[in-house]
Amino acid sequence: MVLSPPTLEGLPDSPYAAELRKARPSARFAAAMEAEYVRGFLRDNRTLVRLSCTLAVLLLALRGFEVLIGGSSGESSRPAFLGVAGTSLILLWLAWSRGYERRYLPWAHVLIPVRNSIVAAQLVRVAAHGQLDVLTLLPLILLGPFYFMGLQYRTALLVVSLSGASMLASAVVFQLPPTIAFHSGAFALIAIVAFAVTAQQIEKRSRRAFLESRLVAELAQHDVLTWTKNRRMFDEYLPRLWRQAAEDDRSLAILLVDVDHFKPYNDRYGHQAGDAALRKVAQAIQACVRRPLDLVARYGGEEFTAILYDTDGPRASSSAEHIRKCVEALSIEHRGSRAGPVLTVSIGVAVVVPDAGRSPGGALQLADEALYRAKSKGRNRVEIMDEAEYRLLVTGVFPQEVADKLKKGTKH
Repeated sequence: MVLSPPTLEGLPDSPYAAELRKARPSARFAAAMEAEYVRGFLRDNRTLVRLSCTLAVLLLALRGFEVLIGGSSGESSRPAFLGVAGTSLILLWLAWSRGYERRYLPWAHVLIPVRNSIVAAQLVRVAAHGQLDVLTLLPLILLGPFYFMGLQYRTALLVVSLSGASMLASAVVFQLPPTIAFHSGAFALIAIVAFAVTAQQIEKRSRRAFLESRLVAELAQHDVLTWTKNRRMFDEYLPRLWRQAAEDDRSLAILLVDVDHFKPYNDRYGHQAGDAALRKVAQAIQACVRRPLDLVARYGGEEFTAILYDTDGPRASSSAEHIRKCVEALSIEHRGSRAGPVLTVSIGVAVVVPDAGRSPGGALQLADEALYRAKSKGRNRVEIMDEAEYRLLVTGVFPQEVADKLKKGTKH
């Protein structure tokens, strides 16, 4: 899926959209995004990594059998064989371990260059003794790092370059015949260039696919107009945070924020101006709700909601009042409002400590009743309900007579 620039321009707070907007996407993302990409890349390539590590050990087992039965070069090659075997066995264990995504790559960045450089040198040594058929293994050590070992393009290019340098140095040390050295070197150089160009293009497509898939996931969680979380995400997140608050014995504050007299605003200024106003209101709310576990969502139409974790009554009231003032400070003209000359919001706040006798739905109903009270008292204000009012709820809904009393508002 290719997303067009106009679509991306509407997503200013998405790091994935910001990266896709670039004419030339980065070869390496910012640290957090890069770590996310690498974890996904390793998961997707787990089977290839395991297969290549397993085949490497099997090939070594065959070579070890030759060494054990006393091949002509067995003694001189034994230290190199042990080094290659040791690194290959560690890589095999890491590839099949539970900590694969966390431990494999840091070790692979060290072990694969060492192993492949030793293998390249040994291929040249054996070829210099007349066994030219071993040079047929050359493509394996040039191809593997690019496509089968779970390495990123730049690391793979470094590994292959070190292997090529090891081959050249070994050709001099072991006096490989010039004709064979030239042909082998030319073949290796052509293979490195071809594999590198192909691998670079594959990684570019992989990185773009990663950005697009993450952006699609973000779009599924966000309201595309205001770029707050959408109602579905709010409905999924509230029960999860409710359970966490219950386990931690912490309070939750739920804020319902309603734009005052928004229909008259749309009627007077037009729907495009209304959309722009909602975006500004959403930005003002998000600027006030920044903690990791807190959440802002568009609840529907001109109504937003916020969940504040571990927030008691005074702090919830203070946060809501801060939001109200920030929206008012936007100074968005609204001549059709009876609450003031500019666009304002009314906020209902519910503060509850979750326990077995309470429910997320009940807390949300409490916030809704508080919002109704704020509207009934003239709008552009904050009303809060807490534990005392929650006891009046019956299975998440106020009894009718209590609801009528609350909607009238208290005078004290």
